[in-house]
Amino acid sequence: MMLHLRRISPIGCRKPIVWDGIRAFSSTEQSSIRKSVTLVLDYLSLKPGGTLVHNCGDSDAGKVVIQLAKERKLQTISIIEDKPGNPETIEELKALGGDIVVPESYTKTWYMKRLVNELTPTAGINLGEGYQATAVGKAVVDGGTFVSFGKKLPSHVVYDGADRKSIGWDEFAKAKKLKVVNM
Repeated sequence: MMLHLRRISPIGCRKPIVWDGIRAFSSTEQSSIRKSVTLVLDYLSLKPGGTLVHNCGDSDAGKVVIQLAKERKLQTISIIEDKPGNPETIEELKALGGDIVVPESYTKTWYMKRLVNELTPTAGINLGEGYQATAVGKAVVDGGTFVSFGKKLPSHVVYDGADRKSIGWDEFAKAKKLKVVNM
């Protein structure tokens, strides 16, 4: 189950809890997210020092991934959406324990390819849809594990540049020998 942050509008006389326009999750919802992410990390069974890549790093689930990975001594590469205020978001996620936090546009550069080659993430967690899901898949090493946490996978993987055509997701996963798990 994946929860998106969103603004809640008042219904009737009930007043929602709103924090800077973002829904503040109750402790029950937070513990549910924490349990779900713990199950995913247990399934991946990464050893301390291993590297994990995930998207939606600035969501509640993304923050929990960062915190639990830090507790397990895992390195994280967190991908966040391109938007104003990214420097502050990056600093916030690093303060939570995020090792490397990059905006989505960075994942399309050769710097990301170099970073992935150096850190060799053996697992990826998809918490969102669209290009970020593809970016996680591209970052996981060949033969790694890709867990989609309650999200629909893209139908195609698009490559930038004129020399590469987009291919179907299934073909991409097969070529990379990814173990794809939908939770």
